[in-house]
Amino acid sequence: MAIVAAQANMILNTFMLHIRDNMVSSNLVSWNVHTRAMNDRNGLIVSQQVPPSFVVVETVGGVKDLSAGAQDVVFGAQTFTLNRTFNVAFSATDIESVVSMQEARRSKALRAAAESMASKLDNHIMGVASRAFPLITGTAGAGVTTPQAFDAARTRLAEASLESDARLSGVLTHADATSLNQFIYNNNASMSTEGARAMAVGYGGMLGGVPIKKTNTLGIITTGTRGAGTVAGAAQNVNYSAAADAGSNAGYYLTQTLNIAGIGAAATVKAGEILSIAGVTAYNPNLERVRPYTQQFTVIEDAVADGAGAATIRIYPAIIVAVPGSATGANAVNTAHATVDAAPANGAAVTFYGNASTAYTPRLIFRDDAIMVHSVPLSNVYTGQAFPRPLADVQRDNVVPLAPRLWLYSDPDTGIHTARMDVFVEAQPADRALGVRFFGA
Repeated sequence: MAIVAAQANMILNTFMLHIRDNMVSSNLVSWNVHTRAMNDRNGLIVSQQVPPSFVVVETVGGVKDLSAGAQDVVFGAQTFTLNRTFNVAFSATDIESVVSMQEARRSKALRAAAESMASKLDNHIMGVASRAFPLITGTAGAGVTTPQAFDAARTRLAEASLESDARLSGVLTHADATSLNQFIYNNNASMSTEGARAMAVGYGGMLGGVPIKKTNTLGIITTGTRGAGTVAGAAQNVNYSAAADAGSNAGYYLTQTLNIAGIGAAATVKAGEILSIAGVTAYNPNLERVRPYTQQFTVIEDAVADGAGAATIRIYPAIIVAVPGSATGANAVNTAHATVDAAPANGAAVTFYGNASTAYTPRLIFRDDAIMVHSVPLSNVYTGQAFPRPLADVQRDNVVPLAPRLWLYSDPDTGIHTARMDVFVEAQPADRALGVRFFGA
């Protein structure tokens, strides 16, 4: 039997309904729908403008003298490469009998396929988030067993100028949430009514004013074989203008390469690892003063050291040094976007977070626009039957605006009739400064 367009649209929308109901990350991130179709030959490259920051000058007894000129303005550009699809296949007979909305919602095959897809999409999105942020607190690998561990991570974000709780979410494991709920209960045990209410709120997911989610889909990071090393070469800081435009390289905004040495012959450094450099303190460009912690950097791409243990790694954020008092020129631009108070010295110690060759599952707190999830319609096919979810339906979705494609085809040799759901989803960091990874004490 052939599936008609109206029937296919009902199946696709039901599939999306089940995905929305089962995705943990659905409202944790920002979604971006693109109208240009992706096929098997093209990945899409899209660019997003990053607005400039400014030096704010305080004057007494008059206004600022601008005779020397206004501050230079540098716009940045964040680039995303979109080329990732997910699919699930099942027998066409599992859905060809779906001819009403009631049957679509009762279809066990359709529901099971959507639930599996939701878990896979969550794992992709959480995996990207787990490697994105340079800030980290706690002891690598330790479970979150007290509220103080969560509070320490939230404090680090506040120290990094993200003071409002608006649009923030925390992501924990189920074991973490179980450990933390005992504190909610103990704090309210003397008041049975309030205690019961607090327990319900606790299980519903709120810590320190920040909503939390519990999931088994957090990303796992396996560190490289690297050991502690040193900076190889002085003055490895860059101007903001050199790091502002990612060009055609996805994820390169505000990144730079750093030469290091002494990490071990042929040692590996893995994307998502975090490191700090002796003598390099984080800097607050808004207040023009240092932050209360050593700057932390995340590694953007895998790297391998040479036989002498030297490697070139790409890190975020770029090492941009403030030049306080500058009102014009490159120094003013650098001060407005400064990330550190000083460039690392030649030979400065480089310390990687966590043990070498170890798998870790970091917990997360981040704002929803830290991670951008892109949705793209897929091109039509040339054999069998294919039905894309209407773009108008996708654009009306407030949560998980995806455009799956239902594709039915037959194998003339075996007589097998196959139905597959293909969906494009690509999660990428949009602003790495808006999140923190953490562990327990």
